[in-house]
Amino acid sequence: MGIPSAVFLLKTWTEDFPLWLQTSVTIVVSATFAYILCTAPRTFTRIDSDGISLRAGLRTRRLDWIDVYDIRTVRPPMPGVGERAMPAEVVYAYRADGRRILLPNLDATQLGAEELPRETAAVRQLLQDHRRPDWIADPQVEADITRHEARYARRYRALTGRTSLTLTTVAILAVIITCTTVF
Repeated sequence: MGIPSAVFLLKTWTEDFPLWLQTSVTIVVSATFAYILCTAPRTFTRIDSDGISLRAGLRTRRLDWIDVYDIRTVRPPMPGVGERAMPAEVVYAYRADGRRILLPNLDATQLGAEELPRETAAVRQLLQDHRRPDWIADPQVEADITRHEARYARRYRALTGRTSLTLTTVAILAVIITCTTVF
């Protein structure tokens, strides 16, 4: 993003574009770049006796052990392009309503294929230690998890498939062509 953004900003400021467009584009590109720089290295998952704290983006979340239904390792559906950039496995905390929450930095890319199962087992053991002794798996929650997993997989494939990427590329090119011919 860095070099294309710099080239785009340079072209915007050296060509004869209106001041409002130059300023708007500069603010949007700078804000996006600053957001990426500030948030990417600051993600974490912290697990303690009270629950799970996780930070992703600008928000820190706290999940108490009582709110966590299960911890599972999931193999994300691979997209048609860019699959080498995706971790082979990621870990999610599932809530009692079947929704999942990604645990940042707890994946095969960050920990490695050998370490991830040990870390996941340790987190699962902590969850077991904090559950009531009479806890049993709820079939309704399992059905909700399965339904949500299918929906997440469909959405993931739709957003990362070749058609979606082609349409996004065409839309970006249309905006660039429009901007260069109109202004």
